[in-house]
Amino acid sequence: MLKQLIFPFLYYKYLLSQLILREIKSRYKQSILGYAWIIFNPLVQLLVYSFVFSVVFKFPTNRIPYSIFLFIGLLPWIYFQTCLSSSASVLVDNANLLKKVNFPREVLPYSIICSKSLDLFFSSFLLIFFFIFYNLSISLNIFYLIPFFTLQVILMSGLALLLSAANLFYRDIQYVTNLLLLMWMYISPIVYPISLVPKNYLWLYRLNPMVGIIEGYRYAVFNSSFDIFATWVSIIVSFVVFIFGFYIFKRSEKVFSDIV
Repeated sequence: MLKQLIFPFLYYKYLLSQLILREIKSRYKQSILGYAWIIFNPLVQLLVYSFVFSVVFKFPTNRIPYSIFLFIGLLPWIYFQTCLSSSASVLVDNANLLKKVNFPREVLPYSIICSKSLDLFFSSFLLIFFFIFYNLSISLNIFYLIPFFTLQVILMSGLALLLSAANLFYRDIQYVTNLLLLMWMYISPIVYPISLVPKNYLWLYRLNPMVGIIEGYRYAVFNSSFDIFATWVSIIVSFVVFIFGFYIFKRSEKVFSDIV
């Protein structure tokens, strides 16, 4: 199985890189702002959510400025959301490629995740501005961003493989995905702190793998409290989802070109 996992990255690097470039170029083709949308999109969402949840509802954030508290949760969520919504239809969108070229089909959802990772990288530069504006310091905990980012990629890869394969058989999956992502956002600590979750439901709430990941990002940036239970749930669920998604994808792969 390990050989199957690394095979696309070793022998299909050129195809993967071309698919990534095509995804990036096509996304902003003939748009006025072009690549500025990478920064503009999360910034607009940040401004709207900041107004609603810091002025209207006023969520407590333990002396952390709400805008930067929100930013640390919102940015990886946008990455998560855009990856899954695009991955759900990636096989259908590349029907001609599936029929004409023989290659590991998982390259297609991987290319989506890689291209969206570049968006996340450039959007993250806004974080520097926030730290300067609020005169915040950065500790060595910032390096914990790497394992939590890796964990998120593992979770997304499993879901992307599963959703893309399922959508090929049942085209409703791409619409259901967008609906579920909307609900998923509000059961994750994106716009509000986990401290607002009633204690009676906290154990159930922490079964959501994005809870441990988002809280891990905030721990890395703010050196806040570390929820070890939610983190272990995220690790276990992410690896189980990836293995299951990869298994279903590879098992269905041989009929993709016939169904599409």
